Amino acid sequence: MAHFPNFETFSKLTAGTDYVPVFHLGAVGGIRPPFWDQHDEFGDTNMLVIKPEEGASLARALGDYPMVLMRRHGVTAVGVSVKDCVFRCIYSTRNAEYQSQALAVGGAVASLSRGEAELAAKINTSTTGLTRAWEYWWMRLERAGLMVPAAKAVSAAGKRTTKAPASKAAARKKPAAKKSRRR
Repeated sequence: MAHFPNFETFSKLTAGTDYVPVFHLGAVGGIRPPFWDQHDEFGDTNMLVIKPEEGASLARALGDYPMVLMRRHGVTAVGVSVKDCVFRCIYSTRNAEYQSQALAVGGAVASLSRGEAELAAKINTSTTGLTRAWEYWWMRLERAGLMVPAAKAVSAAGKRTTKAPASKAAARKKPAAKKSRRR
């Protein structure tokens, strides 16, 4: 499960507009995912899900959907793997940005049909698209020096490896000079 709080561009969180997939990759968020308002059940809180009963309530609201919208807070997304969850977070956020932009210009938002969304969501995460996206994101983080060198890496095939990607700092280090032998 991933909590993705940078979803604030998404209008449902504050204006009550449903999330609908407006492009094929946005289908990974589902059609009109459920909406959860912590205040309805728990009154005034610090807006974080910290008590077991709050987590249980959020899980009930999520149900069989791939994500749940959280009023005044963000989104919680789930996936069958870390890759799937990251993919869903990134592309549902992009979808929300596109949807918000369409709403801002005042036009009607044209969403995918239920059948299109179901077919697109299924193929988005069951083909090479998920693997290619993961490899691309991994490469960008590596190039930006944001990978932790000591961390164990997961290969594109999903196998654990002890070789971690090199960081920018490690790449800048010059190799140690070889000691020459004097006879």
